[in-house]
Amino acid sequence: MNAYFFTASTTRFQSLQANPGRAPRANRQQRWISCQSLIVCAENAEAGRKRFEEFLCAQPEGEPPIQTEINRIVATQFVDQMLTEKGFVPMDWTQIARETKSDLESTPADDFEQGYWVNVNDIFLPHSSLEALREDVPEDIRSGLNWAEEKQFIFLLSVLSPPSPPPLESAEEPVADDTVAAQSADENSHDAARDLDVSEADFPGLVDKEAAVLIRARNSVVAAWLWRQSAADSKLAGYQLRIDPWCGMARAEDAFLSSGEL
Repeated sequence: MNAYFFTASTTRFQSLQANPGRAPRANRQQRWISCQSLIVCAENAEAGRKRFEEFLCAQPEGEPPIQTEINRIVATQFVDQMLTEKGFVPMDWTQIARETKSDLESTPADDFEQGYWVNVNDIFLPHSSLEALREDVPEDIRSGLNWAEEKQFIFLLSVLSPPSPPPLESAEEPVADDTVAAQSADENSHDAARDLDVSEADFPGLVDKEAAVLIRARNSVVAAWLWRQSAADSKLAGYQLRIDPWCGMARAEDAFLSSGEL
């Protein structure tokens, strides 16, 4: 069974009924753009994507129906073993989901010791030992992180794809008057698209990814260091990294999703 890390941006529409006791009027509609991620275990990427789309379009209970438009989906396959401070170990996704759910329930939501606030790409990571790494991390960062071996967390590490080269500049051609008029007349219809472009810029999780790795480590800096060590001889060695917390999990055959509970 393979596992895939999916992230998507969606535009959602929900009609809100007029307040009771007031004159009848057209229902108001609210619209918002959001970004969601999920781990899906499936036989292949197609089955995983279908399950993820079902998750995105699921209707909330006890609320007015929501119309969901999926704008973009980014997916990457997980490395088939979990990386730990002792090396790669076999992956048991069901057990990991249960352990992570228990960890989340016992860990404060604002616990900085995990280090999700650290930009691991800005820290010099190629050290020969974990202790050398710790000593080289700036004090203002090091002092806020957990370094106790007995206290470890699960991290979702993504290896980001290199940015695409900018398009070649070409000479601009004059636009015919009727084309300008058509663009002006259709201006309102493109407002939503422009809004979407601006909003998606706020979702860095939508960047393309080369691979995803599940890592158990003391903090995000150690997690990134472990990956750099393991990938030192691969083409992914110098790629930028992104580290996210556990986001919930489902299987392609599940009829009902319960975040992290299988």
